[in-house]
Amino acid sequence: MANNKLYGYTPKMANEKDGNRLDKYNPYEFRKGMDYELTSMGCMRLSESLPEEREKATENVLKNLEQHPSYYSALIQFETGMNYAGKIDGKNFKSWLNDHFELNKMQPVIDEKFKKSKTTNFKDDQMDKPGKYTKSDYTVPFKTSQLKEAIKKTMFDILKEQDDLEVPDVDVDDDKAADKAATKGARKTGKSNRFDLEKEAIKDLLFRGKKGKDSEYTEEEPAPKSILAVKDEMLNLYKTKYKGKEGGVDEYKAELKKANEKFLKIIEKHIEKFGEGEKGLGNKVDMKKVYGESLPDTVKLLGARLKEIEKEEQEDVIAQTSERLEIAKGDMTRSQQIKLLEICRKHGVSLREGSMGIKMYYEIAKEAYLEGVANGLRL
Repeated sequence: MANNKLYGYTPKMANEKDGNRLDKYNPYEFRKGMDYELTSMGCMRLSESLPEEREKATENVLKNLEQHPSYYSALIQFETGMNYAGKIDGKNFKSWLNDHFELNKMQPVIDEKFKKSKTTNFKDDQMDKPGKYTKSDYTVPFKTSQLKEAIKKTMFDILKEQDDLEVPDVDVDDDKAADKAATKGARKTGKSNRFDLEKEAIKDLLFRGKKGKDSEYTEEEPAPKSILAVKDEMLNLYKTKYKGKEGGVDEYKAELKKANEKFLKIIEKHIEKFGEGEKGLGNKVDMKKVYGESLPDTVKLLGARLKEIEKEEQEDVIAQTSERLEIAKGDMTRSQQIKLLEICRKHGVSLREGSMGIKMYYEIAKEAYLEGVANGLRL
C-alpha cells in the first residue's frame, strides 16, 4: 500500500544516509513532483502504483528538487505556457528555469560549511527606478551592478582630484623639455600623474608618433613608423608576398619577429622611465607586460596594459587615501569621538540600539571627519 502520509515517498534505503531527505524540501512541491512523475509512467492514481514505480518516481523528484526547490511548479508553468498572462519566452526548460526562476530563488544567508555570511548571486537584479535612472518612458531598467560602477567611478574621480597636485607651468618651447618637466613633477609628487603619463606614452608608441597629443593620427590611421603602422605594413606584405606561397606563413612569422625587435629599445626605455627601477616613476610595468614574441603580441600586450593602468591607478589612489586617513586618525581625540556620536544622535540615530546598530553610522561620520582633517592638514 502506498505511503499516503508522505504522498508515496519511497526512497532507496541506500541513499538515506542522513535521515529523511524529504525534510529538506517543500512537501507540496514534492507532491507535485510525484503526481507528475507517476503520471508520466502511466499511473493515474498513487494507490495504483507499484513500489518500484514509487521508488523510481521518488528518486527522480528528489534529484530534480535538489537542482531547484520549485522545479515542478516551474515545469508545469513552462509546459502549460502560462507566464502571467504572457507567452513564455524560451525553447529549453532548463535555460528558462535559470533565467526566470533563478532571479527569485531564495538564497542562504549563512554558509553552513564555513559558518559565515554567504555571498549571494544578486549581481544584476533590475530596479525600475524612474527619473534620473531611466528614460522618460520608464521602460529601461537600471541594474544595481551599473549603479555600483557609477558610484565607484564617481568616488574615484573625487579621490583623484584631491590627490593630484598641480605641476608648475614651465616656459619651454621644446616638447622633450616639457615632457621632462612633467616627468620630474610626477616623480616628485608620486601621485597619479605618472599613470596618465604612461597611458599617453603608450598611445604615442602605438599610433600617435612623436607629436603626442598634438598628433592628427588615430588608431585607424596610425602615424608612419608607429607600431600599428608597421603592423599594417606587415599585413600588406603578407598579402602581396607570402600569401599562398609554400612556407610563406613561417617566413611571414619570422618577418614579424624582426619587425618586433626594432621596437625593443623603445620598449626598454618605456619601462626604465615608468617602471619600478631607480629612475622609474614606480608603475608596475615590465617586459612581460608590454613586449611579446612577435609584433601582434606586443600590440595586444600594450592594449591590455592601457586597461591595467586604470586598475593600478585606482588601487594607488585608494591606498593613498587609506594612508591619509590613518595619519589623520592620530589627530583624533576622545572628545571628538564623543562629538561624532552626538552628531549621529542629532540626525536621528538612537544611541540605545546597541553597538552594532550604531557602528555603521559612526564609521560613516568618522570617515567624513578624517577626510576633512586630512584635507585640512594637506596630507
